[in-house]
Amino acid sequence: MSTVLLLSSLDTRYDETLYAKSLIEEHGCAVILMDVSMGTHREGAADYSCVDVAKEAGIDFDVIQASKGTSEPMDHMVRGATSIAQRLRKEGSIDCIAGLGGASNTTFFSRVMRQLPFGFPKIIASSSAAMPMYAGRYYGYKDITIFHSCVDINGMNHFVKDVIQRFAAMVAGVNKRGSTEQLWGRNQIAMAEFQFCEVCARRAAAILEKEGLEVIPFHANGVGERVMEEMVVDGLFQGLLDLSPAGLSEAILGGNRSAGMERLAGELSAPIPIVMTLCGLDMFSCGPYERRLTDPLWKERGIEKRKLYIQDEMRVQARTSKDELMITIKALAERLNAAKARVSLHIPLRGFSSLSVEGMPLYDPELDAFLIRTLKNSLQNDNVEFVELNCSIMDEAFAQAVAQRFLVMLRSKG
Repeated sequence: MSTVLLLSSLDTRYDETLYAKSLIEEHGCAVILMDVSMGTHREGAADYSCVDVAKEAGIDFDVIQASKGTSEPMDHMVRGATSIAQRLRKEGSIDCIAGLGGASNTTFFSRVMRQLPFGFPKIIASSSAAMPMYAGRYYGYKDITIFHSCVDINGMNHFVKDVIQRFAAMVAGVNKRGSTEQLWGRNQIAMAEFQFCEVCARRAAAILEKEGLEVIPFHANGVGERVMEEMVVDGLFQGLLDLSPAGLSEAILGGNRSAGMERLAGELSAPIPIVMTLCGLDMFSCGPYERRLTDPLWKERGIEKRKLYIQDEMRVQARTSKDELMITIKALAERLNAAKARVSLHIPLRGFSSLSVEGMPLYDPELDAFLIRTLKNSLQNDNVEFVELNCSIMDEAFAQAVAQRFLVMLRSKG
């Protein structure tokens, strides 16, 4: 029998939680109930009481109850709940984790679930799933499924019962399928790519797949690379082709594809071979085009006067300036110089992306040469090799060089 770890706050959603538990059990799954309340302790109501959760975090529950705010006590309770959940997963005692509630509960559950690996089922029923400012944070960079209940899960009315019935069926269905995490990390290779290196990505992937590797692409849209790095840190890949690390430059420059200043930190600390190229550093995403009329970023940086590629009304790529490249190169070099991973940095001398090759809108060989020269002179790490190729990222020879170098590094690792 598969087992669900069900999280809830029994001090506010006691009846709703027990109803969900009974339905999940009716579907043929065992349930371990964890109470993450920060108010009232219900004696004997849960397999792991809120007192147990606090104790796991090394703090007395009386301290949690007496707290005037919720931020610090939530940190303690999240730490305790995460510790218990991770231990149960490692012991093989649970096959799924689930929770139901409102904004506070959803924040709590997602913080716990984000510490569990890709492939381990994670489901939340939430009345706050669609809040624009919170939704992305709930998911983080993990495969969390959030069922938007629409109505508040508060009280046992007809609508709430219907929501809980569907939630229980979802949990049981996913739980019966079980975790897929044991399938990962065997011959899978991660690849970060986007539209402007797509040709190179397809060619390199085809070469690697002929060698028996499975290439898993991640869209370099900001979130995609961060998800990829989380999975790299979790040990789910044998290696990485990072064709577009530009989520870092987008973060620095305020672009739409920002992956945050943490971009590259995870992958460069991992014990896997990495082949990297610089697609995307030659541009930043600044659409929609109507921003030129009112946005200070466009006016202060003179973006409208630059070389632009306007894909549609929403998407605009602007050529990065020399000053912007300097800032980006400094940040990139700092990360590469601290890298513990083995990195082969492949540089196409005739264009970093499909937009900056000769004849295309962002073509600027002087800026490309400046980027290459400055980055090369900034690197001081024996783990990073700098490979210059007299071709563009669009040439088949470049994709072949990337794939072949990766295979050599992978076999050397083996």
